[in-house]
Amino acid sequence: MIDITIPFQNKEYTIREVELPKFGKVFVSTVALNDSLMNDAGGYVSDEAKAIDEKIFHFVEQEELELPDDDLVQLLIEQAQ
Repeated sequence: MIDITIPFQNKEYTIREVELPKFGKVFVSTVALNDSLMNDAGGYVSDEAKAIDEKIFHFVEQEELELPDDDLVQLLIEQAQ
């Protein structure tokens, strides 16, 4: 798995690349990033926010993003069902 950061609204968010059996390589990030991408009405705060969101497969809590590789993959498989 690869960890990268993405800047958005003057803050850095961690994104992990993971390989899922049915989906291949996907990006996962935090709920905090998802919250910053969306406005109170459920729309995107900007075109940049929409572009970022379209690249992220799933959002998880920060502590879940920090799980070991196998545990994070298992969590994503369970949540995708």
